[in-house]
Amino acid sequence: MGNAASCAPSIISSGAVKVLFPDGNMEIYTKPVKAADLMLENPGQFVCDSSTLKVGYRIHALTADEVLERRQLYFLLPMELLYSVLTHEELSSFTCKATKALKHATLNNLGKIFPEFCIFPFEAKTPENPVMITKTADSGERFSKQRSWKPALETILETTPSRQ
Repeated sequence: MGNAASCAPSIISSGAVKVLFPDGNMEIYTKPVKAADLMLENPGQFVCDSSTLKVGYRIHALTADEVLERRQLYFLLPMELLYSVLTHEELSSFTCKATKALKHATLNNLGKIFPEFCIFPFEAKTPENPVMITKTADSGERFSKQRSWKPALETILETTPSRQ
């Protein structure tokens, strides 16, 4: 003897797995899902646990047979980010996408309760590398990412000094 809306709190209380896709869309799974299932559906991408992301550390993927835990947020990221060092700009981008997705989630209206909800707490620091912000045609902002510096390892030829 309840209406259809009364089932939503039971889904939230039992927990759900939230997966954020690179395009900013979020899918909510109420049944157990393996990382392999998501990676098969999205070739060229891997699943990453949001709680393991730290600036200055490498981004690790979940193993294929790992079951995603309830009440956790996961990111589906492109393979070129696998084992790369996470920059402050990348974490800010992930946080922004996650915040927007959670604000627009249909199961919970956190956006109405916490309008400035932030997934990843961070300390206010000035970034070491400046971030270029460009306005796009759709009046959005686009951040240019600078990857970590990688030295070019070339052989140095030694010459003996000639005596004259």
